[in-house]
Amino acid sequence: MKLLREEVVKCPVCGKESMKVSIYSYDMPMIGPVIMVVGKCSECGYKFVDIRTWESKGDQKIEFKVEDEKDLNTLVLRSSTASLEIPELQAELTPGPASQGFLTTVEGVLQRFKDIIEYLCKDAHDEKEKAECEKRLEVLKEMLEGKRKFTIIIRDPEGHSKIASEKAKEEVKRSEEGMKK
Repeated sequence: MKLLREEVVKCPVCGKESMKVSIYSYDMPMIGPVIMVVGKCSECGYKFVDIRTWESKGDQKIEFKVEDEKDLNTLVLRSSTASLEIPELQAELTPGPASQGFLTTVEGVLQRFKDIIEYLCKDAHDEKEKAECEKRLEVLKEMLEGKRKFTIIIRDPEGHSKIASEKAKEEVKRSEEGMKK
């Protein structure tokens, strides 16, 4: 890992000039060159991490069909500008103002959704909503066990995301060239 730059900036949470931001480059196996941005405020403790591929490909869509248990170990890099969807679960992570990129496996992506759905289940207002929640958790459990096929779709307008598999289908829309595959 190579440190490219480091500086202290104003923290977006507490407003003090106390956030140390470090930018690193790293040539990651199976992913390629990536940029990591790490920030931590020494005053309030706010932290953030972002990761993205070094090269921007343009408006990008990546589709990966998870067909068996070994696909759960596939690496997924979702940049902070990307949305990630699992249609069979009717669930989507969308970027917001404080969105952070992450690098994990397909199993790790499912675990993120599981944590969110479990949290939402606790706030279910009625029996119908609770039953729907429990049904989604059962589907997710089957996905985590490799017993149910599903699709991961990443849409990244800046093109800094990647799924490290030859099975991943990638489309890149470049304004002057149209759709590329």
